[in-house]
Amino acid sequence: MKRPKLRKASKRMTCHKRFKIQKKVREHYRKIRKEAKKRGRKKLKKDPGVPNSAPFKEALLREAEKRKQQLEELKQQQKLKKHKEQGQKRKHDENDVASSKAQTPKTEFVRKKAKLSCKTVKRDSKRSFCRELQKVIEASDILLEVLDARDPLGCRCPQVEQIIMQSGGNKKILLVLNKTDLVPKENLDKWVHCLNKELPTVVFRASSFGKEKIRMPGKKKLYLSRRGTCLGGKSLLTLLSDFCKTQNKTIRVGVIGFPNVGKSSIINSLKQAYACQTGPAMGLTRYIKNINIDKNITMLDSPGIIASPSNSAIALALRSLTNTEESGLLDSVTTIVEHCNKQQLMLRYNISSYRDSQEFLTLIAQKRGMMRKGGLPKVKEAAKWFWSQWTGPKMSYYCEAPPSLTLSSHLTESIVGDMQQGLNLEELEKNNMTAIKAIRSPRLSSSILFQCSGLTNGITEKDLPEELPEREENEEDGDDFLDEDEVEDSDDENVDEISRLGTKRLKAEEVLLEEELLPGKKFGAGGEKSLNVDKIIEEDDTYDFNTDYV
Repeated sequence: MKRPKLRKASKRMTCHKRFKIQKKVREHYRKIRKEAKKRGRKKLKKDPGVPNSAPFKEALLREAEKRKQQLEELKQQQKLKKHKEQGQKRKHDENDVASSKAQTPKTEFVRKKAKLSCKTVKRDSKRSFCRELQKVIEASDILLEVLDARDPLGCRCPQVEQIIMQSGGNKKILLVLNKTDLVPKENLDKWVHCLNKELPTVVFRASSFGKEKIRMPGKKKLYLSRRGTCLGGKSLLTLLSDFCKTQNKTIRVGVIGFPNVGKSSIINSLKQAYACQTGPAMGLTRYIKNINIDKNITMLDSPGIIASPSNSAIALALRSLTNTEESGLLDSVTTIVEHCNKQQLMLRYNISSYRDSQEFLTLIAQKRGMMRKGGLPKVKEAAKWFWSQWTGPKMSYYCEAPPSLTLSSHLTESIVGDMQQGLNLEELEKNNMTAIKAIRSPRLSSSILFQCSGLTNGITEKDLPEELPEREENEEDGDDFLDEDEVEDSDDENVDEISRLGTKRLKAEEVLLEEELLPGKKFGAGGEKSLNVDKIIEEDDTYDFNTDYV
């Protein structure tokens, strides 16, 4: 039997449910009204219009209508202007495309040369970094060499300091000790006393500016700025402003140093805004960036100094850009672990004893839950995390200051005196003392002792080898082809003549090769080559398959 047709469910709602929904809606609107009162927002009142009892009502209404008409006319005029501008832009783009097509075609050698030049600029990032750093040195009056307070000597580059002193123009160098909150106060006092003998130093703790994305439940992403207190910023600005007054001019201050030292964060803390990109990754700054801090002071952000491969393993592990790759990370981590005290590392990371760096990384991976399926530890991820801590602003370690610091080879007493002229050093010492007292530094027991690597050598543009593009066989004769600039400047007729001469020369060479390969036509009666190139060039260029193709 057929089943009877089932009735559809009724859409009627019970009174209890309907009244409950209405109550919830009323409560919701009541909450919104309360929040609006707290914020001080009021309802928008409707325009009551002109009352009938007001005098000159008709005149006022006419004026209002005229204003509306004028506004509509202005909108129409703006639309017409936009249409005209868009049409002009289209015509301009079409003309550019037509002119590019009508340009003279470049020879194969010129195209290959252009491709090679583009490849060398992209690949050779070291050369571009050195050029940008050289531009900063030439353009600035004062140079701030930023040092990591955990290893100040390891962050100094004698080659760059020597270039600044030889550049002329009475340029001054200031040493800025950054990340001072990660070093014990006793060690910081010793380093400031040692470095002041060579160059004027400023104690600094940069404020952390960064944009973070926070997702609230049921809402869009919110961009919040993370801000911290800055120490030593006022003393540095007063020192620079006093120098401006003595010189009676606006100055440019270049910020230089090795990567992940805190160059961009110092500029952000002086500007009190997120002006430069910062982060734990190395080599974020690649080009010069001008930032106006005051009417008289402009800061120049520069890319990091590139460490030369002749340095020690520990210096390359902390300062080199090549260690960001997976192959170099494990080597750098092994060198860092070897130069640290074993017991201090065990207490710091709360792990058991280990035999080598591989076992150390496995213990860290197990401690932090970096595990794969089957209980295998993620050693590479643990190495990245450990290396980012040591290069970033988290790990507290320190190097012992030397008891008697002698002047380096590129510095003399006369140079030190010239660097200290025009600077209020007494006020700088007072500001440094107050900054050291205000810093919340870790204790000696909680921080790790680290072996100092000494001065790290940097690479300049002169040290880099000159890489020339490989030339082809046809390029040996200088008359056959021209450079890119010469081809672009020449007219259409000159380019046609150059290409025609090149083809004739190539055909003559092909005929010579055929003469040498054939046994009967190799030499003439007198034992010499019986071939005249001028006659071959004057002959017709037609190709006969019956005679020539063998």
